[in-house]
Amino acid sequence: SRPGDVWPPKSKVWTAGKQRSAGGSGVKAMSPKPEGCTKLFIGNLSYDIDDEGITKFFGNVDAEIKAVRWISHKDTGDFKGVGFVEFWNTEACEKAATLNGKTLLGRPIRIDWDASNVN
Repeated sequence: SRPGDVWPPKSKVWTAGKQRSAGGSGVKAMSPKPEGCTKLFIGNLSYDIDDEGITKFFGNVDAEIKAVRWISHKDTGDFKGVGFVEFWNTEACEKAATLNGKTLLGRPIRIDWDASNVN
């Protein structure tokens, strides 16, 4: 820690002249949706997540998954807590995106559009 740091943090902090909640609470807004997008980035995942768990999670909004790619450290092979989920069509992808910030295995999942592989 740095000199002057207070732990635990106060319930409110001042950042850039505005009072905000401490601890990074809230859901990060998604980037603009690319046209034809069928793939989502998913982050802040529990290390206990698996294909079945993510399929059930998105199944709650009738978003059928085509493929899942989990990201691992290139040297150690350790799961990094993020991945990409591809859906069969843009409608399913849009339904899945509505789950941004929802809790999965005790953690608020971070979802964003993946613009790197637009149809």
